[in-house]
Amino acid sequence: MTSSAVHERSLGIPPLPGKFGRHTLLASVVAVALAVAGGYAFAQGGTAKPPKGAPSPFTTPTLPDPVFTNPNAIHGFDVTGFIQNMTLDTTNANCPNTSDPGRFGGTVQLNGVTIIVPCNTVMQMPANTLTWADFVRGGTLALGKSPAAYPSFEIHVVGNTVSNKQIAGLIFVSQQSVNAGSGVITRIDYTNGNLEVDSGNPTQPTIIQINDPNGRFGRAQSPDPRFSVDDANPTIHAATGYPMCVPRTLSGDDALCPQKNRPKVVTPTTTNNCRNFSQAGVTPPASGELSGPAVGQVYCSQYVMKRFSDATRTATDPDPTQQAPFEVGDFISWSGTLFKSATTGAPDFISAHTIEANVGIYTQPGSQPSYLAIGEFGIGTADPAATAINGVAQETQDRIFLEASTTDIKTPVDIYLIDVNPSTGVQTNRWVTPYEMTGECNPAQTLPTSCLGASGGITTQNTGPQPQRARLRATKAPTGLLSQPTRTLRVVARSLCVPQQSLSQAGVDGCIQNAGTLTVANGLIAGQYVAPVFEFIFPEGVKPGDPVVPNDFWHLPFIRNGEGVGTPTGVGPLDPTPW
Repeated sequence: MTSSAVHERSLGIPPLPGKFGRHTLLASVVAVALAVAGGYAFAQGGTAKPPKGAPSPFTTPTLPDPVFTNPNAIHGFDVTGFIQNMTLDTTNANCPNTSDPGRFGGTVQLNGVTIIVPCNTVMQMPANTLTWADFVRGGTLALGKSPAAYPSFEIHVVGNTVSNKQIAGLIFVSQQSVNAGSGVITRIDYTNGNLEVDSGNPTQPTIIQINDPNGRFGRAQSPDPRFSVDDANPTIHAATGYPMCVPRTLSGDDALCPQKNRPKVVTPTTTNNCRNFSQAGVTPPASGELSGPAVGQVYCSQYVMKRFSDATRTATDPDPTQQAPFEVGDFISWSGTLFKSATTGAPDFISAHTIEANVGIYTQPGSQPSYLAIGEFGIGTADPAATAINGVAQETQDRIFLEASTTDIKTPVDIYLIDVNPSTGVQTNRWVTPYEMTGECNPAQTLPTSCLGASGGITTQNTGPQPQRARLRATKAPTGLLSQPTRTLRVVARSLCVPQQSLSQAGVDGCIQNAGTLTVANGLIAGQYVAPVFEFIFPEGVKPGDPVVPNDFWHLPFIRNGEGVGTPTGVGPLDPTPW
């Protein structure tokens, strides 16, 4: 067996259902034209959505309401402001059931209001996740401390007022949640890994440095690890989700960030070295064939990589198991944190946790490795009651919206909620994109081969106007499919793991576990992307003038029950509870 065959098998690709082998599958995908009818009917317009009236094929029960001391004394709040002060409890006096100082809570002050941070609070940074204790111990970010934070830091707290006490349920921190920018790379400083971006002033470009403590996407460096990249996922990526990097060598070539992964348009043997869908043997998606390079363009900006095991792939061809380097001329968008330079006289710089390049790098459909990245998404808390616990009418709905990018235009993308055992921390994957959620791969009809024998999934990257965008909008999701929403979710290319038509996904659990032991692209897991939920959609009051309805944190299992409290890295339920 060749090494390439070993590699492909080691990525945890499950056996394909029925009689189709892996190569037979790809040939079938190539042969199948765009299936606008049948399996893809509800993706017209580029958005997957539930078929009207389709019941959930399996359900998860809503967590029952706890006993409330005084339900009429609970109402929700959602505030954003600058961190004026932040404290960490030195004892467990406020949470007697918690003994680990790393799980202690404290307080935060913003807009003149002091909010209680419960023990076991896990908070979300832009691309990082920390306990409140670890966040505070990382150094003060408060305006009221000396020295004051530069320039200031934003905190977003969602919680409940309980008998006149403000208690946090969810916390999000950034320097500024909309701190972002874009521009063209004019120079790459390989000495320190900086990207210089056109600012309109040639003598003072915008300096972008990846906040990457472990060196996943370039040199290992970080002015503050709390605001780092998520190095378990490609937060530094092309528009398709393909991981990108800054070479660590002065030559600009790096074994972990090889120059060959950004092929030049003109080579000694061709005037257009940018492999498109047709050249890859793939029927172009509804959006059409890839655009050709512009006159004078140096590097390909849209191309399809050969599968790793392709016998025709040469040593100079792009390698889908490695990241792709940024190049001068790339247009990038970034989000990050403004820092002062440690060098006297040097300008401030952006320490980026997220960068997206306007480059379309695709992988051979149906093969691994492929890559994904998640854009905007949110999920409802799934409170089934039309009346809040304080007796007020409320509007609530099971709903989810998500956009992701994928390098594989033909393979369906699935979404899984990640359930975590409260005691052991064991993770299981709950599939939430059957046919009844997405309207794709209709099991009542002959499934296209690309569905891999399973219903549902998202296929808008094939049927929609953008060849990388997998999009789901379910404003009225099937009842019971989204109950007990989780802290994190996972998007998975079906060429990595194929879901079963059941609530239990033991096969997917094993597949994901296997894939996690075999990484590519300098330590990334191919074919999936895991992210915390930054937007939970809570119930809203119906009539202006009624008492404010509470935020139903008790329906979120990670807040109600904790996650892996019996493990060193786990946490218990919030204490005190925000209800």
